[in-house]
Amino acid sequence: MAKALLGLGSNLGTREETLRAAIAAIEALPDVRVARASEFYTSRPLGGPPGQGDFLNAAAAIETKTPPLRLLDELQDIESRQGRKPAKRWAPRTLDIDLLLYDDEVMETPMLTLPHPRMTFRRFVLQPAAEVAPRMLHPVIGWPVERFLLHLDAASDQVAIVSPSENYRGHFAELIAERFGARPIDRPSFATADQLWPSQLTLWLEIDKRSAGGTSVSSKPAGLPYAAAAFPKLTILLDAESNLPNVAKSQWSAVVRRPGRGPTLRLQATEAATFQAEVAAAVEAVWPDLGPANANRLE
Repeated sequence: MAKALLGLGSNLGTREETLRAAIAAIEALPDVRVARASEFYTSRPLGGPPGQGDFLNAAAAIETKTPPLRLLDELQDIESRQGRKPAKRWAPRTLDIDLLLYDDEVMETPMLTLPHPRMTFRRFVLQPAAEVAPRMLHPVIGWPVERFLLHLDAASDQVAIVSPSENYRGHFAELIAERFGARPIDRPSFATADQLWPSQLTLWLEIDKRSAGGTSVSSKPAGLPYAAAAFPKLTILLDAESNLPNVAKSQWSAVVRRPGRGPTLRLQATEAATFQAEVAAAVEAVWPDLGPANANRLE
């Protein structure tokens, strides 16, 4: 049987009751066994309209014979039965069930992307996921689930913006600096910096949490040795046409596919407003103290 990891969330109605009913419905699916379900965790909503209630989040590690796309259909049917209605992205919802990992499957279809493209930097996903499947590997980045959560706790408060477009790098560095109190810094000097974050393609920012009401104390747990502490907490990969004559498409593809980078948001060609909303939501997910209570939302 395949091993899969699910993330669940609810911020409408009787949230705890809804999550418990959803886990029971997943257990009742043919060819599915819930190996472990997490405790429930509270998180503030990201993106979307203001005034939403907090989410209650959970995770479930399952074993299944059901292929990914059919499993997705079955999970969406459970969402519907629990009262979820079609709505805009990031709108309030009765129930959300995400298929995060399915063995070592890597796929990208209009219906499903595996691994889930935003799971590696969302603390509200990683906390319950690390409880039920700490050693399950992300097949692209090569890290176990528990390491992503450790990284958000122990790594430096930095963002690396990587793109073949100088305009994209500059624009989104400016956006993060303006909204989240970040400042440009020099490229770090650790050994793998140029392999994972090529200097000609990367801008580095440091988040100053004091400017948004957070704490300036390092979040690295005292006495905990962590080899990747110098890595950024978040890498943002922005696909674009290169305006650097010596950066070919094949070189950019090699950068994107290189494992070991840690929590990563990759954005492919889309509208600029969508890029902006995605980047802002990713930063809020990594640094919840910089979220909607402390930063103006994008229109």
